[in-house]
Amino acid sequence: MTSTETVNEPALSLARFLLETSALEDTQETFGSESARTLRIEVDGGVWLKPGAAVAYRGDIAFERLATLDTCSLKDVVMRETAPLVRAVGKGRLYCGQHGSHVQVVRLEGESFVVAWPDLLAFEESLIFELSLAAGGVGIAAGGLVIVKLSGHGAIAIATHGKPLTLRVAPGQPVSTDPHATLGWSGELEPVLKTDLSWRSVFGHGGHEPVQMLFDGAGFVVVQPYEDPSRFGVRIDPLKQIVALVTG
Repeated sequence: MTSTETVNEPALSLARFLLETSALEDTQETFGSESARTLRIEVDGGVWLKPGAAVAYRGDIAFERLATLDTCSLKDVVMRETAPLVRAVGKGRLYCGQHGSHVQVVRLEGESFVVAWPDLLAFEESLIFELSLAAGGVGIAAGGLVIVKLSGHGAIAIATHGKPLTLRVAPGQPVSTDPHATLGWSGELEPVLKTDLSWRSVFGHGGHEPVQMLFDGAGFVVVQPYEDPSRFGVRIDPLKQIVALVTG
């Protein structure tokens, strides 16, 4: 069978369809997988999520965007405008997803984990978070990869294309990754961007710049079997951002 052929599956009765797609009722976890591609959150207070992540909810839940101008740091103003976050507040059940991607739930128990903002879905408000640019803000084609460093105790949900691969990094055994496929890494690591002209020709990245992320030290890095060319599409011009904020 070729990849272009369609598999004919028998039609389901309405009762069978409802049975196979009904939401789960019993849960004890704040963050859980409703299905392989849908996140279920038991909201009792507040949680953080990306705009557009929520697909449905039940109960008394309101949504508040993280304020941009209530910080005294110019960097934070620009970061919050570039990579906005929304707080879901109240009590109820919230369902989230991202373009049909698989959902992975990770629980931190005092560790730090850095996640690429395009792949972040939601996280518990018990976690401390910091928005920044990877590798000091130097990005592909003058753009930048926005990252979120999460620390403390709580759950994180990330959206992945396929099953992630975790690579251990040890002193003297660095790991290089494609920035377009890098999901996240341990908080102790500080990646740098390096240029390798052979990277584009060998791996067929004709449309990308020959740049890799280099991780050296002790920790881990997580990649996915998918390249997202849009993640370096963010172009950050602080002056234009501030003018837009002030003038409305």
